[in-house]
Amino acid sequence: MTRWKKALLVAALGFALFVSLTAPALGGEAAVGEGGGGYLPLGDVWETSDTITITSNDISDWVLLPDQDNTRQGILTVTADVAWSVTVSDEDTTMTNGKMTEYDTSTGQYIQSNPAKLGSVMEVKATGEYGTDTYVVLPDGDEIALGSATGESGVEVPFLLKQYVSDTDPVSHVGRGYKIVITFTGSVD
Repeated sequence: MTRWKKALLVAALGFALFVSLTAPALGGEAAVGEGGGGYLPLGDVWETSDTITITSNDISDWVLLPDQDNTRQGILTVTADVAWSVTVSDEDTTMTNGKMTEYDTSTGQYIQSNPAKLGSVMEVKATGEYGTDTYVVLPDGDEIALGSATGESGVEVPFLLKQYVSDTDPVSHVGRGYKIVITFTGSVD
């Protein structure tokens, strides 16, 4: 390829990248305090921009047995280009306050009028190379994992949910269950 064709190709790619990076901002601005973002893979390019991405497997259909600590393992995948940490908390402290709360399985909504709640709060910990290996009590939560830059492939961080169920906790009715939504928040250092 001749030198001017290479220069033209680089200029065209630069313009395409500029359009790709600025076009989303034209219609999708986020106001101050609102979340925003996106992910734009550029081949094998890995540039430092102080970002973190966390994904988790979904944990559902967990059968809780009475009079014991019930545990369930999940996996977080963390990708970060700088030092990072992960905290965990209860997403809805008003409704659940760290406790699994009765909800209607057909509507997917919490029972609004006097919902049943398990007597014990949920606990979460991350294990393995990056986990703190210490249970954090919901609803407030705390840091459960930390590490350094992961590279593009990221790292897997196992985590455990622990829920004690007493033999005096109410059994769920047909069409109802217990639910809590926990939030993993990633921070870059």
